[in-house]
Amino acid sequence: MADVPIVDLARPLDEVASTIRDACVRHGFFFVVNHGVARDVVDAMFAASSDFFSLPDDAKRTVVQDENNRGWTPHGEETLDPKHQTTGDSKEGYYIGRECEDDEIGLPLRGKNRWPDESSLGLRAFRAPMTAYYDACASLARRVMPALATALGLASSFFDDKFTRPTALLRPLRYAATASDPAAGVFAAGAHSDYGVLTILATDGTPGLQIHDARAAAAAAAGGSEEAWVPVPAVADAFVCNVGDLCERWTNGVFKSTRHRVVTTGAGVRLSAAFFWEPNFETDVSPLRECVSEENPARFEPTTYGAYILGKYAETHSGFDARTQRISYSE
Repeated sequence: MADVPIVDLARPLDEVASTIRDACVRHGFFFVVNHGVARDVVDAMFAASSDFFSLPDDAKRTVVQDENNRGWTPHGEETLDPKHQTTGDSKEGYYIGRECEDDEIGLPLRGKNRWPDESSLGLRAFRAPMTAYYDACASLARRVMPALATALGLASSFFDDKFTRPTALLRPLRYAATASDPAAGVFAAGAHSDYGVLTILATDGTPGLQIHDARAAAAAAAGGSEEAWVPVPAVADAFVCNVGDLCERWTNGVFKSTRHRVVTTGAGVRLSAAFFWEPNFETDVSPLRECVSEENPARFEPTTYGAYILGKYAETHSGFDARTQRISYSE
């Protein structure tokens, strides 16, 4: 099992920050407990997720993903690791973002959410439980960020003004009841690292998440094996958190964004929900001067979050239009 520390948010800030720093300089993964997210909010989100994903594809297609990255993504639509995958990920998902202000409409990757017609589709509820869970995750992210700042030697309030209108996305996911076969290039989710600053993940307890651990890789190489993927254990009433590529960039490589994947046994479906916490579009994400030194000179060019994320989409999404800064999807 992966050595993923548990961060107790009820502990003093300095203690929380120290545990987070230890995790982030190694592989960037940690659990959080005493997080303040009510169990019934999580349960209601998973119930709504299960109900929606159980609908026929034709019904789900009424809210297929739009150019602003909101809505349903079909099973197999995404291939996170095309170099090693022979088929698309055996999962489907649904993107839900912040309900943007009127002055943001028309700006890249921002807009209004797509919500299914609950009545006509026979859903018990969807919008309300998803919104409640989204808001709870945003509140949790705002609790973690002061510890992240403190872990970097910054004022605990450093990130406050950089997430006033965040580019935050919730993505509930359902993994099919099919067995992954890494040797054949078949994965529930191919190996990837996350784009943003912080990811908050909830699961239904079904195993599958694995991380690429550098220490495990070194030990495997010494033993003549190439195996370096280690499973992340389940911890009751905890969220799995990890820092993403933008955090690694912003910290000039001090904090690590680690590749991870999902490998399933096929015993049943697996539900999870990933919440991606990313800053205001105009935020300067150049390497922090506190993370730049003679021993660790700046590794990345100065830029803004907006330029960074649009560049990421241009690199990885074939449907991205650099002129309109929109994404087009085929159904």
